[in-house]
Amino acid sequence: MSITIPAIHFSQRRTQMYIAAVPVDFLERFSVDIWDPKNVMGHRGYQRKPEDKRIKAIAKYFERADAIMPVAGLLNVREKGRIKFKNGKLTIPDGINVWVVDMQHRLRGLVRAQEESIIRPNTFSFPVVITEGLSRVDEAAQFYLINTKAKKMDVALTRRLLIEKNKVKDIADVKPWEIAAVRITIDLNNSLAGSPWFGRIRQPNEERLEEHVATEKSFVSSLRQLLISGRYKQTRKAAKLLAKYWSSIRASIPEAFAEPKKHLLQRTPGMFAFNFFIGPEFLAKNRNPARFEAQLSGLKKLGAAFWRRTNKRGARKFGTGMAGYANLADYLKREIL
Repeated sequence: MSITIPAIHFSQRRTQMYIAAVPVDFLERFSVDIWDPKNVMGHRGYQRKPEDKRIKAIAKYFERADAIMPVAGLLNVREKGRIKFKNGKLTIPDGINVWVVDMQHRLRGLVRAQEESIIRPNTFSFPVVITEGLSRVDEAAQFYLINTKAKKMDVALTRRLLIEKNKVKDIADVKPWEIAAVRITIDLNNSLAGSPWFGRIRQPNEERLEEHVATEKSFVSSLRQLLISGRYKQTRKAAKLLAKYWSSIRASIPEAFAEPKKHLLQRTPGMFAFNFFIGPEFLAKNRNPARFEAQLSGLKKLGAAFWRRTNKRGARKFGTGMAGYANLADYLKREIL
């Protein structure tokens, strides 16, 4: 059975192309050139087998009443001259293979969503670009370019906006702890004026200012171990608790906070040592914020000199990376835990 759909025709460097919206009902008729090293005809394909987990996730996404998928997939008809285009209608005759170049998981996810009655028949169309006349090798080249040359954009700013506006359901593949961490970081940086981190954290896409000593992305990551258990449900309350925790650290070593760029305490080593490695245990043991300052007073023995960036025998000697920050934390725990 042939396929006829409304389309727009255009060309690029003599390659004929069409933009169309294909009903889900047609999608299962398209072919994917799967890699098969044992093919006796030597036809090995260029795409890996689809991952069922990704297909299920796409189908489940469409359980939402407002779910859309506006980014076009890429298809190709290898035979030249077989596609018919007239009066804004594109016809692909029966028996002609339409090859899926880039969209196989989205395609299969949509098909599964219809099979499971998540999407009703004839109610959803998927945007595609259809090329005509590309060979299998040309398809493979396009597949490679699409999946390697397109630069992955940093979505931290968009993620932050969606969390801030309570649009959490629109964020894919983000763990609950990360959502909580973004909210806590925003509070520490923007609204808790007594916090040692107030105005010190550079927000995504924000111009670098003299007072910035950390990025929001890094600070959010440093909170993972504290929040991954899901213990801190009320993020505003957790932010106030962390503000008190860091204020108590500041009370023991005020010089390091007065000149944060000359010390490592509010840089990545100190941030990860106290948030990621020490914070979870300390805050679990010590429930009364009024006593934090006394319980952290052991830090005074190390003094600000320990945190000087130029001091090779201080915090700097533990090095960088998570292993270095963990060793620094173990050293500090002897003083405070």
